Amino acid sequence: MSAKKQTTALLQQLYDDYRLKLFNFCLARLSGERESADDCVQEAFLVLSSKLKNGETIENPRAFLYRTAENFVRRRQEQITKDTKRLVPLENATEAATNDEVFSDAIENIDYDALAEKLIDALDDDEKLLYNLRYIKNTRVDEITTILNISRPAVSMRLVRLKTKITQAVNNIDFEKGG
Repeated sequence: MSAKKQTTALLQQLYDDYRLKLFNFCLARLSGERESADDCVQEAFLVLSSKLKNGETIENPRAFLYRTAENFVRRRQEQITKDTKRLVPLENATEAATNDEVFSDAIENIDYDALAEKLIDALDDDEKLLYNLRYIKNTRVDEITTILNISRPAVSMRLVRLKTKITQAVNNIDFEKGG
């Protein structure tokens, strides 16, 4: 068996053995935030995959996955703390928004449906299919693996990349110009 096939088989076996346990580990540390826990698990497997594909030897893959996931959990918790500190109480936000004409005009003039359509149109055909299956039809990852005829880790990696691409596109939107 080639080294590439051995690496793929090892990743699949590790994913099958530890995905759910790692998810529960992350979920408990992230106060039940399922999506963040799922992201941490996917990121941990991406790091492991990258290291294995680069020829690195991981003596204890289980410990590596948990340590890597814990690092992602810590980063996510730090981000949540930063985001919470930046939040303005609703009553203050409403008052500030009604007093800021530029902000109010910008928010009122955005066609969010058109903006979402523009973001989705920017995806390639494979990304659109994956987006539609996962986020429009709420298809489970296991079902997506069957539909696309690819491994579960591959689906997870593609979902992480898709989320990253969409997040970057949203972050680059100039809301004052309506998109």
